Amino acid sequence: MAKKGSYKLTSASGDGPKTCAFFFSDKGCRNGANCKFSHDAAAAAAAAAPSGDASDASSSVVSSETESDGEIIEKQAGAYASLAKNVPVATPKSITVDTPTPKAEAPTTQEKKKRKRKKSQSTPAPGESIFDLGTEDANNQKGSIDATSPPKKQKKVATPNQQQHPTNNNIASPNGAAASFRNLQLPVASFSLPSVNAPKTTSVTTPRPPSPQHEPAPTPPPKPLPVATPAHLKWKDSVIATRKHDNYKNAFDFERKQQEEFSAGISAPHHWIESRPYGQWCKGNPAAIAIDCEMCETKDPVTGTTDPKSLCRLSVVNADNPSEVLLDTLVKPEWPVSNYRTWVNGITAKDLDNVQFTLRHAQMFMQSLCSDQTNEASSNVDTAMLYVSKDDDGSTPSLKNLAINVLKKQMPEVHDSVNDARVALDCAEHYCSKGGKVAPVEKVFTRKARASTDAADTTMLLVHRLPTSTQPNHLVEMFLAYTNVKPKNVPDIIFSGSHGKCNVEFTTKEHAELAYTTLAGEEREDKTGKKQKRVSLKGGGYVCVRKMKKTN
Repeated sequence: MAKKGSYKLTSASGDGPKTCAFFFSDKGCRNGANCKFSHDAAAAAAAAAPSGDASDASSSVVSSETESDGEIIEKQAGAYASLAKNVPVATPKSITVDTPTPKAEAPTTQEKKKRKRKKSQSTPAPGESIFDLGTEDANNQKGSIDATSPPKKQKKVATPNQQQHPTNNNIASPNGAAASFRNLQLPVASFSLPSVNAPKTTSVTTPRPPSPQHEPAPTPPPKPLPVATPAHLKWKDSVIATRKHDNYKNAFDFERKQQEEFSAGISAPHHWIESRPYGQWCKGNPAAIAIDCEMCETKDPVTGTTDPKSLCRLSVVNADNPSEVLLDTLVKPEWPVSNYRTWVNGITAKDLDNVQFTLRHAQMFMQSLCSDQTNEASSNVDTAMLYVSKDDDGSTPSLKNLAINVLKKQMPEVHDSVNDARVALDCAEHYCSKGGKVAPVEKVFTRKARASTDAADTTMLLVHRLPTSTQPNHLVEMFLAYTNVKPKNVPDIIFSGSHGKCNVEFTTKEHAELAYTTLAGEEREDKTGKKQKRVSLKGGGYVCVRKMKKTN
């Protein structure tokens, strides 16, 4: 019996013409009138049935048991090739061969356990909240806030007004050569606060720690130390001391910060730049700089994504010659500003209206100024990590308290980035002069500051035991989902070891009280007698939300 899908070949007996097997098949004969075999149905029937029964003509089958259908067709096509050269030929349909799909081997018991264990230990993706913010769980809290399922990921929408940056990290002059930072034609927008009289001395500042991510990054190659010249060597021990601090990994892990911003839709990885190796191109540049930035909050009008740390002012001071300000400019954010934070930085909407200097200009300037040896880029000195707080070993001292303790001077209420850079540099210079043997920093309050702090205590809640994956926006989302009360401000989280803490500020003391009261969970007192509640995390564990004042 012929296989399904094969051609049935008929033969004729006697001396008559041989019948074309292809002509009577479903496919038909592609050679048409040029075929040398018979296409006569009656003759085929007579040849196949000498008894006169033409109805059995197609039942006589000649098939090869050793040749495949494809081989038979190929031989027939070869025999007719010369006849079919100049004859239009209908393209035959392709032949599909069904090949049985091999069954996958069933996983072993050990593999099943391994998969189950891996699934249970999964952690949130970069930018994803550490809390379960599902509506059902948020509205039906029992005891503590349990979090088991990850939130749905939102689709990313391209931002039409966001600037497109080239993927090349090396920002050079138009002719391809590295331009000196002193010769760059940049649209600098000068800014100063009339109430601040900048001192004539200098300072090395340290950027505020970026929010950490949850996954540990692969071990990077060792970072270079400043050893190129005696001016670089001056800062070597301070760089080493900064790197030994428990919070250094979270504060200066730029790869994790890149991924965090990319996941949040704030920037792409290629928007970041790196310092180039030290060489002849930068031998006339300062060995160290003091840098301070002012930030505002911006919002993408398409996706609604907010960037709480959008650069709006950049100040750079020459640490080798503290009286020289290398750059002081306002910076135009890429997204519309949603919160200028004027009470912090003194910058208003009017100040930024006609500013043309952008983040890309800032990157161009910094790359023409800094090498991998410059005491700012990969060789960081952070005064918050050189000194320790006397009152709390787990916290880092503020620049204001450093100024009072180390320099015996008061800082202005409104931040001025040039002044802040100089103060930080002075504190770093003091650390170097003492060989690292400096006294702990005591938290000092002026009357005005103490009154302000006492008032602020009632509008704040302390959230502590935060894992290193926590970002400020996670806390905003948590309070909105579980209490429907939006915080006024969530500052940078301060990390020490494997945990962090943050003072979350609300608009009024009533809002803070409502947020705490609405938060479900068992209430306990800490060792100081202050009340707090626990909030469960996705992967197990919990964070604590605590009142700032002891209540009866």
